[in-house]
Amino acid sequence: MKYVNNEKGNSVFYLLWLLGIVALIFVIVINIAKVYVVKIQANTSAEQAAIAGTAVLLEETKQAVQEFDSNLLLSAPQKLEDGGKSIADQIQEKQDDYTGNGYSESESYILAANDILPDKINSHPGLKHIFDQHFKSGDIGDRVLAAVQDIIDQNEGNTQNTVVEFSAEDWRLEVKSTVTFESITDHKFIQFFRDDIPQKGYGPKLKYLEGVYQ
Repeated sequence: MKYVNNEKGNSVFYLLWLLGIVALIFVIVINIAKVYVVKIQANTSAEQAAIAGTAVLLEETKQAVQEFDSNLLLSAPQKLEDGGKSIADQIQEKQDDYTGNGYSESESYILAANDILPDKINSHPGLKHIFDQHFKSGDIGDRVLAAVQDIIDQNEGNTQNTVVEFSAEDWRLEVKSTVTFESITDHKFIQFFRDDIPQKGYGPKLKYLEGVYQ
């Protein structure tokens, strides 16, 4: 009988050891999954932030075009050259074509602006001057940064680690940021640690701005 009792004690010890191993593996798996989730979160945050910043640039673009079109003195030569059509009209026509081919409204506007504006900015000094005023002066940089940081903050990213750049090669907004990863610990084998996971986000290409920033 004593032999049997000893065997039962060994079984309990073995079971506890096995449960400890399972718990350790579980914590490791959870940490690996959490790293993946935080990385996806960082990537999503950076991408959304780049799009939000680009939206500010697009709104500024529309305002610059409207300002040029409404200035009869500046826009008269362009309208004469283009059969009376304003630049906004031409962009809208192209936008409608792209929308009809399945692109979203925002995608269609960007594609249309990239088609129409480069030639117009290079051909009409008045239009270039207005774009220079909108994109090289004022607070547009601050507004882009504010839009980017707002999205980063909403996604629990680190606004203090966020860098916003406009690529002079790809003509798009690029956002670099981080999201903090905090490990889950078993307080024995796996120690607690914290690390910032970096990611980059890219906005759509705005080729027409080459004529402004070159």
